[in-house]
Amino acid sequence: MIFRNIADIQHTERDVHHEYYRSTRLLLAGDGAGVGLTDTTLHPGVKGTYGYPDRTEIAYCVSGAATAVDLETGQEHAIAPGVLWVAPPGSRFTLTVTEPTRLICVFDPPIEGTETGVLDQ
Repeated sequence: MIFRNIADIQHTERDVHHEYYRSTRLLLAGDGAGVGLTDTTLHPGVKGTYGYPDRTEIAYCVSGAATAVDLETGQEHAIAPGVLWVAPPGSRFTLTVTEPTRLICVFDPPIEGTETGVLDQ
């Protein structure tokens, strides 16, 4: 079993600061749990293209506001507290963040810890 307190991993190599977000990586591939789990806050004003070629990303919005556009269908979706999305491998989408947006994200297979998911801005 794994028990981990987010406070214990903040300000470590698991607490990744990127110009677009801050992502605390609670579960990584090396933990052996079979999935990855992050607590990520997207910075306001960011508009970027995201996606992973080799893994599913499931994101649940805890707080904030953003707009997602599925680049395959062109459909636009409001991201707000309570909204979940599932992006299968190879999915590409843009996110326009209007206020700090906190997401709990699950990855299958799990991320190693260095991936950003950002394809371009």
